[in-house]
Amino acid sequence: MSINKINKINQVEKVSKSLTSAKSAALLQYQGLTAGDISNLRDKVRAGGGRLEVIKNSLITRALAKIGINLPTTLTGPTAIAFSNQDEIAPLKEIETVNKAKEKTFFKYGIFGGKLLLSDDLTKLLSLPSKSTLITQLLGGLKNPLQRLVYAMRYNQTQLVLTLKAIADKNNQLKTLN
Repeated sequence: MSINKINKINQVEKVSKSLTSAKSAALLQYQGLTAGDISNLRDKVRAGGGRLEVIKNSLITRALAKIGINLPTTLTGPTAIAFSNQDEIAPLKEIETVNKAKEKTFFKYGIFGGKLLLSDDLTKLLSLPSKSTLITQLLGGLKNPLQRLVYAMRYNQTQLVLTLKAIADKNNQLKTLN
C-alpha cells in the first residue's frame, strides 16, 4: 500500500468518527465565498460550538458509506462539512445567516440523528428555535402558572387582612362615638 492510500484511509476513518460523534452535521457547497468569507464562517461555526472542515468529495462519500449513509447523488464541486459538537443546531444556524446574507444556499445535505436530510429538510430543522431558547421558553412556561398561584394566594390573604383592618377601624370608630 502506498503512503497516499494509507493517508486516505486514515482521513476516511477520521471523518467517519467525527460524523458519528457529532450531534449533527451539514455538507456545504462553499463555492462563491472568498477565503475571508470562509475564515469568517469557520469562526462563526466555532463560536456556535462546531467545526468546519474542507474535505474531498470521494473521502466524504466513503466516510458516509462507512457509517451507513448513502447519498442519493454524487457530490460535485468544493464541499465542506460543518460538525455540530455541542448544540445540534447553533453552528448550522450561523451558516444559515451567511446563506441569507449572500442570498445563496450552501447546504447540500444534513445529518441529524444518524439520518440523511436533504437541504430542504435541513432548512426546516434550522427554522426551529435553538436548544437554549427552547429551554428558556419551557422554564418560562413552567414558572408562569406558579407565579399566578402565588399571586392568587396572596390576593386572598391581602383581601382578608384588609377586611379585618376595616372591621377593626369601624369598631374603633364606634367605641370612640360611645
